This record gives sequence, structure tokens and C-alpha cells, in this order.
Amino acid sequence: MNRQVMQAVLGTAVFLALLVLAYQELHAALYVSIVSGAGVALFLFCLRRPYRDDMATSSLLGVVTMPVLAWLLPALSLTGVHLLHLAMCIWVPLFAGRGERIAPVYLFSLLLLPGLDLPVSLGSLKLFDFGVQDALGLGAAAAIRLRPPGAARRVASDGWVLLLLLLLGICLSRETSATNFLRTTVNLLLDLGLPYYILSRGITDVAGQRAALRWLACGGIALSMILLFETWRSWPIYNELYGLYNVPMILLVKARGGLLRAGGPFVEPTSIALVLAMCFAALSQLREDFRSRLKHVGLLAIAFLGVSAPQSRGAWIGLALAVVAMAAYRGRWRALVLNAGGIGLVLGFVFLAAKLFPGFAEMLGLSDGGASDTTTYRRELFEKGRQVFRLSPLVGHSIPRLNVLMAELRQGEGIIDFVNTYLWIALIGGSAGLAIFIGNFADPLVSLWRRRTVLRSCEPGQAPAAFVFGCLVMLCEMLFFTSFGGRPAFLTFGLFGLGAAILGGRRYRSPWSERVPIATPA
Repeated sequence: MNRQVMQAVLGTAVFLALLVLAYQELHAALYVSIVSGAGVALFLFCLRRPYRDDMATSSLLGVVTMPVLAWLLPALSLTGVHLLHLAMCIWVPLFAGRGERIAPVYLFSLLLLPGLDLPVSLGSLKLFDFGVQDALGLGAAAAIRLRPPGAARRVASDGWVLLLLLLLGICLSRETSATNFLRTTVNLLLDLGLPYYILSRGITDVAGQRAALRWLACGGIALSMILLFETWRSWPIYNELYGLYNVPMILLVKARGGLLRAGGPFVEPTSIALVLAMCFAALSQLREDFRSRLKHVGLLAIAFLGVSAPQSRGAWIGLALAVVAMAAYRGRWRALVLNAGGIGLVLGFVFLAAKLFPGFAEMLGLSDGGASDTTTYRRELFEKGRQVFRLSPLVGHSIPRLNVLMAELRQGEGIIDFVNTYLWIALIGGSAGLAIFIGNFADPLVSLWRRRTVLRSCEPGQAPAAFVFGCLVMLCEMLFFTSFGGRPAFLTFGLFGLGAAILGGRRYRSPWSERVPIATPA
């Protein structure tokens, strides 16, 4: 590493040591900071020098100081989570430094802490829910709004997203009051509208698109290291923060095949597996940004282990689809055949190992254990959902009525877990709602596919477009097995925003954007 990176690492280590000596309660923060910081340092070591110099200080300090701040406030008897929310409002502008880095740093920061959502009330009137991710988005959006306009708007993308937000607002507040509709709409704008706005308005050129992928990949490596640590120690380390801040939350620790299904800061393993699959896809498209093929492959191996730690079968299948879709988009047919052959070979070994080792089969959901129970629940949910859908196929049902109609599927934690997003949308919005939801995926997919031949004239511009295309294909599959909420939903709207930035940007007349640094071997 160069001197700048080494100084940042040594300064951070001294800072952590002094804090831990002063506050013994920070031992969990120390583990998180060291493990995630090691992942970021490894990522930086593998990068070419121009990108490393650009990211080093902000990424290292950010990944280390965010968990320290989260655990430090309760140690100082400042247990109010709203103080942490306030700090997160200025986090992205502070660590971004420059305007063009706001959107990439926002993506990176979005991955690093639990939501810690609490209601904001005026007296006895609840206004909306607000959490860490909302605060990060609010600060980033405000910083982008203060910048001179740069990104071209794509009206079609804005229209589809606004239509979906309006649909969700109406469906989630049906048969309730007008004030509840307003509360629901504010929540949707904070949770889903802000990621779309930040990515669609904060990225103005090819350099910004590639930077967003780099920061997302860097966050994925940091998360992968944390998940591997949680699995090794059987310690859901972030659950502690909900108790420290007195934030009510249903915290379920899941295991399969004798191993913890790590959830990291997302708490829920299926959601983090989906997001880490996106991070893997981003990393896979940035070969030119790394010093050697071996270092790039090594990082991909770490990212794949991170995707595997939550033991989500949907994530493995979705990632395979994304790899194939990205290769097809870039016209890399030889690589596509090799990837298909490699995936088939790996699957063959996986199923053979599942036959020989019962514990491994349980991890994959191929045994008669808990994973098969999950499969049974999904099948029962789909069958019951089809029956309920036929009762109102055009406009669906309100949430209160839906909870009554499907009460027999209520689980032990007292909820009906709609782990099929398409089914859930069809049940609350009917056929019209499902068409709007699918249209939000179909519009960028079709438009990106039509632009692929134009994008091939700009080698750096291919990677972001292929990433968005592959991830949207992956989400189309994974949302059959995943609930639509939390950070997977945030990043889905972020993908819509990145797609809008790519499709609404200027034509790629030159092979390199002027602002993309020409990387030379370090």
C-alpha cells in the first residue's frame, strides 16, 4: 500500500485502541471495525493506484468509525437513537468530500449498520418511521439537491417509479384514514424514493457509474468478512444494538445444518444474501480496475463466501442468473459457455456432497429438516394466495382483510411472512398493481438491451449497464422467494435510479469519459 493508506490504517488502529481502553463496552465495535476494516484494506490493496488513492481515506475511516460511533453513544449514556440518526444525516456529505462521490459513498454507507427505526411523533400522533438508512438518504439527497444540475432526467423511469410508489401508498393504507395514507406515503418516499433520487440525480457520467460499482463492491467485501466472522463465532453481533438503543424489534437467530445463518447488520439472512449477490455482480464487472486477474479472482472468492454465509438458496440461483445475463449483455458468448459449464460442474459437486453429507444437505434445503419446512411453507403460501387472489383479481385486498383471509399461515412470531413478492403485490394491488410492479423491471431491461450495441462502443460504459441488467434479471427471480422490504427494496429502487442515469445520460461518443482516471499498474 502507499503511504497515504498506511497512515490511515495506523491512525485508525491507534484511535480504536484508545477508545477500547477508555470504554470496555466497545468490544463488539472493535470486532466489527477490525473485521470490516480488514476487508476494505484488502480491497484497496487489490485496486489500481488511481482508484485506491481516491477511495482509501474515506472508505477506511468510514467503515471503522461508523460501528464505533454506534456503540460509543450508549457507552457515553447517550442512548437516544435519534442522536445517531442526526449523525447519519451528515455522514455521507462529510465522507464524500466531493459532489460526484455522494451517490457512491451513500451506497457504501447504506450497508454498514442496522436500520434502528423508531416512529417520529407529534404528541400522541405518529408521523412516520425514521432510521439510519433514512438519515443517510436524507443527507445525501440534500447534498445532491444543492449541487448544480448535472444528470439528465429520464421521464419514463421517473413515471414508472412514481406510479409504483403511489400504488404502494394506496394499497398499504386502504380502508384506513387519510392521515394514515400520508404517513405511509412519507415512509415510502424516505425508504424507496430517496435511493432512486440519489442514484438517478447524483450520477452524471460513466466515471460516476463505475465509482458507484466500486464502492458497492467494497462494501460487499466488508460485509462478507463480517458474515464469515459471525458464522465462525456463532455471534449475531449487530443484534446487540437494538437492546442498547431500546429499539423494539423481532430478533430471530436462525441456523441451518449446525451453522448460524449470518445476517450481519441486516439481521435477516435472506435479505443480506440478496444484497451481497448484487455486490458480487458489481465486483465481477470491474476487472480493469484491479491490479491483476489473480487479485480480482481472490476478491470474488471472498464475496462468494459472503453470499453463501446466510445459506440462501435463492441467492445462489439468482447470482448464477446474473452472471449469465451480464455475460450475454456484453456479448461474451465464450465466457457465457464457460460460466455455464463451470456452474453446472459446481452444482454437480454440490448435489453429490449433499447425498454424502446430511449436514450439508440440510444447509442446502435438500433434507427433511428445517429448510424443507421452509419450502413447505412457501408452497402453502402460494396455494392459499392463489385462492385469495381469485376473490378479487382486479384490485386485490386491503391489508386488514388480507390478514384475516390468510390467518391460517400466521407463523410463530405472529406474522404472515409473504416471502413471494409477486404474490404479495398481486394480493394487495390486484392484476393492475402486478402489471405496474413488473413494468418497473421490464422498462429498464428492454431499454438497456436495445442500447447494448451502442454501449459496446464505450468499454467503460458497458460494465455499469451490464451490472444493472444482470441485477434486474436476478431480482426478477429472487423476488419469488424474498419479501419486498428493507434494504433489498432500497437497493432495488437504487437500481432503477442507476438504470435511469445510464439511459438518460449522454451518448457514449468516446471510449473513455474524460473524468475516468487512466489506471496504470501500481
